[in-house]
Amino acid sequence: MTQQDRFTFQLSLSQAQLQAPETPQYLEIALRLLEMRLGELRGTVPEAVAASEPVRPRDVDITHVPESAAPAAVAAPPETVAPPPQPAARTSVAPAAAVRTPPARRARWFHDQLPRITLPDGAQVTPRSLDELKALLRDRGLTPHPRGDASMLLWQVRNRLGGTVETVPV
Repeated sequence: MTQQDRFTFQLSLSQAQLQAPETPQYLEIALRLLEMRLGELRGTVPEAVAASEPVRPRDVDITHVPESAAPAAVAAPPETVAPPPQPAARTSVAPAAAVRTPPARRARWFHDQLPRITLPDGAQVTPRSLDELKALLRDRGLTPHPRGDASMLLWQVRNRLGGTVETVPV
């Protein structure tokens, strides 16, 4: 039994209840239900719900929790939560995958950004490489962390030297 199979979540809206294993598919259904309910309360249809495929009973059976995923304490079967009726004016629906954007790539130290370090004595230093950052730590009496990546060395600047770190573009 994997760790993912042991956890379940429960969502209750009005008299309807969804109890299911914590899997990406069921969590996505719960997210859609919450977005639809929020749209009902606001009197609008959220963009994410309007642009996604409606959940149909043939797509996912949320009334059945597999025995391997259900904890022993859960005795009653979950009730079916039906999504509210969709507006009739909508003629075409974009697939949910087309709406999602890829996650943004984080900026990397010394490639996309440089650290501007302000030390407690007021001195400002902008090292241009990892080696300059290590030299700064050595000059201040510290041994650079063995892992040696920029994030760990900047942690040493913040927590061991008491400095502040700002980002500046390359």
